[in-house]
Amino acid sequence: MDIHLVEQANNYFKMRDKIWESGWWSLDEDKARELVGGHIYFHKTQQESSFYGGMVTGYRVEQDGQNRGKIVFSLEYSEACRNVKTGKDGWSKKMKIVKYE
Repeated sequence: MDIHLVEQANNYFKMRDKIWESGWWSLDEDKARELVGGHIYFHKTQQESSFYGGMVTGYRVEQDGQNRGKIVFSLEYSEACRNVKTGKDGWSKKMKIVKYE
């Protein structure tokens, strides 16, 4: 399962070489768990190609502050996740989840 996100606030942070975190997303923890091992793509708008992304290596639930309860994904950057387009169907606000059978 992959996720496409509209990311305009630059809420991603380098943790170490090629490993990043991105937050704070309103998503059920069960859905976040299913996304581990899939790909994450960041777009400036729903219609634009992705500008960044990678493989989801994990997630955590923010425990403090104004973003308490929101999901923070960890990802390993992949060049293959840049310049990826997705169709306009299936978006829910700033998020689109793509399941593969």
